Amino acid sequence: MTTKKKVISGSISPRWPKSRVVRWLEVGTVPALVGLWIPDWVGGYARAFGAGEAGPLPWAFPPVLTYLGAVVLLLGCGQGIREMGIHFKALKIFGALAVGFAGLSVLLHFLLGTKADAKFALLIAVIGLAAFFASAVLLVTIDKVAEITTETRTRITKTVVLAGMILGLASSLVAAADVLSGSAAWVLWLRLMTVLFGATFVACRYGVHCYKTQRSIGAAFALAPEEQFWV
Repeated sequence: MTTKKKVISGSISPRWPKSRVVRWLEVGTVPALVGLWIPDWVGGYARAFGAGEAGPLPWAFPPVLTYLGAVVLLLGCGQGIREMGIHFKALKIFGALAVGFAGLSVLLHFLLGTKADAKFALLIAVIGLAAFFASAVLLVTIDKVAEITTETRTRITKTVVLAGMILGLASSLVAAADVLSGSAAWVLWLRLMTVLFGATFVACRYGVHCYKTQRSIGAAFALAPEEQFWV
């Protein structure tokens, strides 16, 4: 008995080799992490709205450096799992949401008044959502690697990243709620958000290490999403 080989029309765009994907992910992690702390945007907003001296740097502005790093990570992840079924579709959606919320946070900053009000609460929530969806881009990438390699360390990393994302977003929403209620505790919750998303990005960085050091998958995707495998 002979079977016919399935013919798939069209073609798959060439992707970056694995080594290049890893380099982009490693480079993007640096500003993504550093930008959470330098300049001290949380301390800047605390000073601007009289909520205390929360840090050494005075500038109040959304974490743009983190946003730039997240864009680099998005591009690297996009090349790493290009055309790989539902994971790539989710990456495009999460990436678009991350970029959209990041841009919205910058716009909202210029609409702020002289006191912490509903606009500032919305700004805090939007920053949290931007970080959440930027982390989600890395989550689906790590999840795809975990699916193909079936490595325990990668599956555990995926769980840690998901937990960090949820807790980080929750902290930003609590901070926003505190702003609306008039409580100065929003500074502590916003600072906790940076810690949680910082830990999440560190876990994502370890996920990059898992991808870099695994040996069960290669760098090229051979067939269309219906018949995925690595070569």
